[in-house]
Amino acid sequence: MFPEGIAFNIFIPSFRKILAKELTRRGLSQTDIARSLGITQAAVSKMLRGNRNLLIRELEDLNVPFSELEVVARKVADYISKGEINTAGMLANRYWLLILASGDACKAHEKYGWRKSECYICTKVVYPDIDVSKGLVMADIERALIVLSSSDYFSSLIPEVLTNLAVAIPGAKGLHDIIAIPGRISRDNKGGILYRKPEFGASRHLGGILLAIGGKYRAVMNIKYDKFVEEALVTLELKFKEFSSSEYPAANPVAAAAPVLLDECPECQVLVDSGADYIEPNVYIFGRRAVEVANLAVSLAEVYNIILKKYSVAVPQ
Repeated sequence: MFPEGIAFNIFIPSFRKILAKELTRRGLSQTDIARSLGITQAAVSKMLRGNRNLLIRELEDLNVPFSELEVVARKVADYISKGEINTAGMLANRYWLLILASGDACKAHEKYGWRKSECYICTKVVYPDIDVSKGLVMADIERALIVLSSSDYFSSLIPEVLTNLAVAIPGAKGLHDIIAIPGRISRDNKGGILYRKPEFGASRHLGGILLAIGGKYRAVMNIKYDKFVEEALVTLELKFKEFSSSEYPAANPVAAAAPVLLDECPECQVLVDSGADYIEPNVYIFGRRAVEVANLAVSLAEVYNIILKKYSVAVPQ
């Protein structure tokens, strides 16, 4: 009945191991790391000798990519290394609650003996005032935003028109079944991102795209497009279709183009709008969930910044 057992037995020990390695990279001593994580110096020493592949296996029952945990752990480690312990703790705890609320600890919970049978405990604990279907996507998009804000590189992919991220409940019929970021996601002056609390019906543009594709994907995000982003897409071997908004005259050209192009390329998870008069080129990343799209965007951002360095191009600020 109590999912906290998964935290104590799986998430916390594994997340601490990742944190210990990140804090070591920042120059903290084992004694300081032990004090920050609330464990002994001997435990830290043992963690640092741990094998990455073993750690990945320990986390198999959580439906969370290891790369995602590393991104969030780096942000938590940054706060700890700056002495911002409370901020680090709030981020780590909120992240864990969102893993629970988005349903990604269910497999582990069942393995520990809980019979799922339409269980929605975790979602309702975090979002008691909304129905479960909307609570699940709220947790999904909030977790995706933590991933994006934890990345050192994602902000470099934000276009002039800004970025948004949207995710639909299953069987969405209208814009109020789709959650997005009011006012979109922008860059701050320190290389991070700024955004408001997600709301249902907040994006007519991305919401219209999701409604137009009829559930093929339930999440979508727009990012900038240039030749270096294209090289990053190719490097990650992501299949994509390119089009121009001028080819689809409509109030929402991408919504008009997406069903056609995704039908032509069923395996494509990315569409590239090369733009038109007064329309900035953009990349549209699709996925089953917001956190899936966010993880892909972070991977693209990391490769994009490596490519910029290769060509000695300044990273966008």
